[in-house]
Order: sequence, then structure tokens, then C-alpha cells
Amino acid sequence: MPSELVYDALVLGGGPAGLAAAIQLARFNRSVLVLDEGGGRSSYHQVNHNYLGFPGGITSRDLRRLCREQASRLPIAFIDDAAAAVSRQGSCYAARTRDGMEVHGRTLVVATGVRDRFPGFPGWETYVGRSIFWCIVCDGYSTRGRRIVVVANDDDGGVTALQFLQFTAHVTVLSNSAHCGLGTKVRRELEARGIRLIEDEIAGVLGHDGILGAVELKRGGTLEADYLFSLQGITPASELAASLGCEISHRGYIVTDMEQRTNVPGVFAAGDVTRDLAHQIATAVHEGITAATTANYTLYAAWQRHEQYR
Repeated sequence: MPSELVYDALVLGGGPAGLAAAIQLARFNRSVLVLDEGGGRSSYHQVNHNYLGFPGGITSRDLRRLCREQASRLPIAFIDDAAAAVSRQGSCYAARTRDGMEVHGRTLVVATGVRDRFPGFPGWETYVGRSIFWCIVCDGYSTRGRRIVVVANDDDGGVTALQFLQFTAHVTVLSNSAHCGLGTKVRRELEARGIRLIEDEIAGVLGHDGILGAVELKRGGTLEADYLFSLQGITPASELAASLGCEISHRGYIVTDMEQRTNVPGVFAAGDVTRDLAHQIATAVHEGITAATTANYTLYAAWQRHEQYR
């Protein structure tokens, strides 16, 4: 890859938002490079049942594979590595990979997603997307009549636990901490609705092939469970955008307008990294396409001159 090559757009992240942006940009006949190490939420095992067009559902991995196959039919370049740093260099943006390669683009689409805080017991990765989840919108329906443990240690998590009563009466809240951070009001509401609150930490789980049977507690004993929902918090992967001077919300998300612009000219953001609600594939795809459309518009020379003399 020639070091002097400047792409019309660099896309950071190859999940639904990033791939949607890359495909749309390529269909605008723009040169696009995607930097993607292959991780993130769409690399887990869960089956997505609320994305239109797949009556039997589709695994996030299969959807990502199909999106990548769709992208491969267009002149989109890929580097299978994440960006370690980004910077402004004159009228362009530069991204440096972890392996030290530097690439350049006239615009930048940040679709770096979020990092979920899952319980760190041995082998936890094999359970994520099979019987450990994080989203009531995506997977609450699957819990109908089943035994679930909601790992939460703040009022937001406690309120979500109450919402699970829409699906099942077998709900237990586990703080996974020696000290519980739920407030008095939420504690009383949980008690009134028959939801048990346990202040203890996870020592491990009993299960096989990613299918949960029970949660082992550090102080002894187990909690029988079919599903565990981890509501321990999320860290938006917004560090690269912040290093460019993009506005970041108090929760760590990249602030954009309705057309996915950040406050930094030529930098756009899409997907879970832009919001603390509606973490859905449909939302990510919408934002990715919107970011691509806006980026394409800014690349027109007439528009650039217009912006220069405003």
C-alpha cells in the first residue's frame, strides 16, 4: 500500500456502522479504507431477532460476515488491525495502526463501538451471546418464563431488572460487589415486586458449551440461572475521537449532530460510540449510512470552497 496514497475516507471499525458507512461511500465512488481488528459486539455469538429481513434471526457473526462479503464486491480496502492513534496532518487525517502503518484520508468516520464490562470469571467469553447478554431490547424476549440473574450495582441496572418482569417472574439482582450501589428507592421497589437482591460477587459459573446452569458466589452457594444479563456499565471507545478534539459527552460518547458530524470538520461518528441508548444494529446501520452521505457531501470541491468562504 503506497504511503503517499490519500483515501477519500478512513473508516475506523468494521462492525455494522463502519461497514454500512464504507459500502455507502464506495457506492458514491469514493476511495475507502476500513481499519478493523475484528472485535466488538458483532463478534459475539448472539442471534439477532429484531433486524428486519431475517425471519429466523441471524447471528451477529454471520451478519458481519455477509456485510464484509458485500463490501468485498466493491473497491474497498481493508487493514485487519485497529487504529492506535489518529492525527490531523494538513488537510487530511492520518491513522496509525498498532503495527506502525500510517494511512491517510480526507475524511474520517469513527465507528469504534463500546467495550462492555462483563463479569471476569474463567471462561466468560464462551458464554457471551449464548446465555450471557447485556441488552434487554435485543434479548429480553428470550427470557420468557426463564430464570435470570441481572448483574447490576446502580439504579439504572435496578430499573432494568424491574423491566424484566414483563418477561419472567424469576428475576434476581446480583451486585457482583461487596458493596451495593443501588439506592433506597430502587431497593424498595425490587423488594415490593418480589425481586431478590444479593450483595455478593461472582466466583464462577456452572455450565457447558456456553449454556449457563448456575452462578457460583464467593461467599458460598449458587444461583440457578438460565440467563445472566450483565449491566455493569459500558465504556465507549471514544479515545481516538477525543484526541482529535471531538466533543465527548459526560458519559464518554462522541457528540454528533443529526447528520453524524462531530464538532471537528471532516470527522464523523456512527454506531454505539455515539449514544448511550438504542444500541441496535438497525441504528448503527442508519448512522453509518448517514455519516457516509454527509462525508460524501463534504468531499465535493464546491462545498469545500463554500465552507472556506462562509
